[in-house]
Amino acid sequence: MSCSLTTRAFLGLPRLKAVVAPSHRLLYLAPKPRPFQSKAQGLTGPTALSAHQVFSPLTKERPVFRINKPVAVIREPSDFYSEILQGIERARRRVVLSSLYIGSEETELVDYLDRALNKNPDLEVLILLDCLRGTRIDGAGKSSTSLLAPLVKRHANVRVALYHTPALSGLNKTAWPQRYNETFGLQHIKAYLFDDDVVISGANLSRDYFTNRQDRYMRFGDKPLADYFAGLVHAISRFSFRLVSKNASTHPLGAEGVAASDMGLRLSDDTPDPARNPSDFIRDANATMAEFLEGAQVRHAVDPATLSEHDTLVIPTVQMRQLGITQDEAHLSEFFSLSDSFARRYGCRNMMASAYFNFSPICKRLVLDSASRWDLLVASPEANGFYTAAGVSKYIPDMYSIFEHDFLRYARKQYGRQDIAIEEYARPGWTYHGKGVWCYLDSNLPQVTMIGSSNYGYRSIYCDLEAQVTLIPGNKDLQNDIHQEALYLLSHSKMVTETELKGRTRSAPLWLYALKPFISKKM
Repeated sequence: MSCSLTTRAFLGLPRLKAVVAPSHRLLYLAPKPRPFQSKAQGLTGPTALSAHQVFSPLTKERPVFRINKPVAVIREPSDFYSEILQGIERARRRVVLSSLYIGSEETELVDYLDRALNKNPDLEVLILLDCLRGTRIDGAGKSSTSLLAPLVKRHANVRVALYHTPALSGLNKTAWPQRYNETFGLQHIKAYLFDDDVVISGANLSRDYFTNRQDRYMRFGDKPLADYFAGLVHAISRFSFRLVSKNASTHPLGAEGVAASDMGLRLSDDTPDPARNPSDFIRDANATMAEFLEGAQVRHAVDPATLSEHDTLVIPTVQMRQLGITQDEAHLSEFFSLSDSFARRYGCRNMMASAYFNFSPICKRLVLDSASRWDLLVASPEANGFYTAAGVSKYIPDMYSIFEHDFLRYARKQYGRQDIAIEEYARPGWTYHGKGVWCYLDSNLPQVTMIGSSNYGYRSIYCDLEAQVTLIPGNKDLQNDIHQEALYLLSHSKMVTETELKGRTRSAPLWLYALKPFISKKM
């Protein structure tokens, strides 16, 4: 059963409840959300306010970019892969790749980088990966680092940086094996930059993400925005390990140095080791990020009074709560507040997508308390990356079905919300990894979208490094492209009911329920 945002009618009104945010001491605080206050009193028509007016508070105290060139909305994984390869071929000055990992089989991608470097001696390449995932050894004894090691040896202007979470330190560092240690926190930002073009996505750089694992992807041809993301990745790289030739001062790679045995990891001399001295690491990393974010805010500030509804705006935000950075968390809360204020007067339709139905308690509460109608798009059990896993992992899709059922039952019974729907992406032979938000306000076309690495789960808020952009389109063509993207994803999805989900949960083993607290915070 396929569904369309333009044809589905929802009924029901929410019951407003107070949202109490958890109390945390943070070193860098983003601006607090501000409620929307309309100056246009007594308006009754849907065209009274534009998205630029409704969401103008989002442009305050944040970097904002006016995009003057067309934005490319990419649909297919194969087209995403072509964008990466063609971007490398076109690049003359810089290639910046930020991903969780690069698949150890991606030799073609490395060959493209190698040829580009040979052709352009001035080309600078910076690759940012997660340290734990990037050094994880696969069944063939390979890893991202073993794949990239020859490139680092051949070219002096290639830097591979690997971020290590400070949450995995002390005894935990030695007690937790590979893969399981990744639950403590990861570098999860996905941005792919080629000179002055940047592709924002939630996709990693591996074979399934290039073939049959559906994600979202947008290309922006804007030098200031590209400079911002290059600066972001450089800032994180300053307190990350670097892949270098092994010597006495480097950390070994992988399990007993299996992968890239002649390579090691090294921190800069003034960077505390996150596994041995996490407190000092957090202090220094926070200072680096606060300096970058505050500088970007000053350089790219805009006066909301100068904005036109014909301006295409991009607002990048980052989340690094382990390092005391909560910018995206505050931004998302403010977006909910603004859209909710609009919805209570004019009505509003939103869609939120995630690879997994594991939204954070904050996100779930904001959805339930919102006056907007919501579609929540997630992977079906068959489209979940864990569906074919072995051991305990194969039951993870069942746990997400339990989460879906619990939420839908709570929404119906406690809030009387019949206007919240859960859609599951179910495309034979495909898995699903897309995430983001589409806000329609009271229009037939989306007025705002968010795209990036965040899954809007507990991990995204509390554990991982995340980045996304909020895009406010300035023309109908771009709005329509974003709308067609949503419809394309929904064309491969089906709405699930509480009854259907309850039937699934009956077959789940009882011991799985004991893992709910762990999976809700770690997956």
